[in-house]
Amino acid sequence: MQLNIQNVTPETAEVQGQTVTRAFAEGVMLSGLIAGAGKNDAKQGAIIEQYLTAGLDTSAFPEATSKVLRARAAAERHRQQQIAESQRHAERFASYSMPSELEVARRRAKREALEAKMRAQGAAIRAANGRSTWSSWD
Repeated sequence: MQLNIQNVTPETAEVQGQTVTRAFAEGVMLSGLIAGAGKNDAKQGAIIEQYLTAGLDTSAFPEATSKVLRARAAAERHRQQQIAESQRHAERFASYSMPSELEVARRRAKREALEAKMRAQGAAIRAANGRSTWSSWD
């Protein structure tokens, strides 16, 4: 059931084009709609959802309200999981892209500087040894 709830003020609400007091909408009208839905949880949930979206009080039916709020929370958790998964996928996909020329040049320069440092350390060790070999057994 699709209710058209608009113009909700602290005193009144417009339901299906008819202006009613907020107390009537939250009390008698909501009770009638829930009774009309019977034991159909989906219909009750749709009614409660529309009331909550409009900002009306549904505390007269705590079980139906809690079901709707749990469903909203589950939907929000699912949405957050999808967002996190899409961000992980975007990061993974970005890692597949080819690096720019500048990035390649920076990596090469860093690698060459490290290799030069290692060669200098090796030369220093060989010089301290007094010979040009690594082994101290010679």
